[in-house]
Amino acid sequence: MNRLLLLSLSLTSLAASASVFDDVVNELVGNNLGLRVETVRSEASVESMKAENTLEGPEIEFGRVWGAKAEYGNKWDLSVSQGFDWPGLYAARREAARTATTAMQFLREADLLDARRDARALLIDYVHNTQVLNLQREIADNIDSMVVYYRRAAEEGLETRLDYNKTVLERISVHRELHNLESEREAIVSSLQEFNGGLDVDQLLAKVGDDYPDLDIPRLPAALSVMRERDPRYAAAKAQAEAAESLVKVDRLSAYPGFSIGFAHNTEGDEHFNGFSVGITLPTWSRRHSSKAARLEAEAALMDADIALHKRKASLVADCRRIDSYRMVLDEYAPVVGDKSYYELLRKALKAGQISFLTYIEELNYFIAAHRDYLDVLYEYNLAIARTKYYE
Repeated sequence: MNRLLLLSLSLTSLAASASVFDDVVNELVGNNLGLRVETVRSEASVESMKAENTLEGPEIEFGRVWGAKAEYGNKWDLSVSQGFDWPGLYAARREAARTATTAMQFLREADLLDARRDARALLIDYVHNTQVLNLQREIADNIDSMVVYYRRAAEEGLETRLDYNKTVLERISVHRELHNLESEREAIVSSLQEFNGGLDVDQLLAKVGDDYPDLDIPRLPAALSVMRERDPRYAAAKAQAEAAESLVKVDRLSAYPGFSIGFAHNTEGDEHFNGFSVGITLPTWSRRHSSKAARLEAEAALMDADIALHKRKASLVADCRRIDSYRMVLDEYAPVVGDKSYYELLRKALKAGQISFLTYIEELNYFIAAHRDYLDVLYEYNLAIARTKYYE
């Protein structure tokens, strides 16, 4: 059991390099297909807005008629015209496309931060599972050796068959938990591989190792300041509001008529006629409702941004308080978990016949449960710190 305790303490005392951890996060995010899809989709939306601001192709018309009698001759005409929207509408559309592009850039940045947050959480899940799994493997190795000893001792008459059966039952319980942890590990690795665009993650996980990254504990005032200055979703909402206002102007100018101007050529017999044509395209009768909808969308975007910012602030404050609480619990656990003498004394008492195997297992499981709790609190502690690094 000494080896078990030393292994677990070494896992929690050695800190992984934060730069290596961030490199792995960057690679996972870079390979994430969902993030790529959202980027392409937003770019397509902007291109669609730009496409609406181009001139329609020129219109060419040709006509030919035949006289009822040969002496009347034939006629034909040709015209080429180009349509235009109301002056100022093109500039308004360009401004709307520009503000929409800005909003989408902020949204892409927010999606990137979300992806980094999710990647960090998955890696921290992996580290926690690894530490608990290593602990359980040490327990399994220990109970396996106990089974071997009690089987031999029972055959030689030094121990009872009942004690041997107890070791077998304990081994079944320990290995069942070990298999559950191994299944959990496979699920975490599968999630990481899916996040990584289906690519293998073994090399990345080898870089992460068994240790949590050495992340600085945040200071709440500084963290709140960064949140207010760098929250991309709030910036995106403001840009969306500006884009909505630009669309209001587009709607207003779209209510004005469009124009077309062209060249016309007609023939009648041997006579040729050249001239021009002017046309007016009348707009729809009313765009009042679409303009109002655009204004309401702008207001809703800002309100959603305010709500999201308040929620993020509340989560940040809660995480900072949790970190302090977790740190206190870890400090209380450390001397107990780090006391190796109890395990040695427990084993000596068992060998000396001072306690039964059942008592040994009960006492051992009590301290193993405490050690597991310690690793769980350490996991929550690191996960909370990682959440406060959302803008990094």
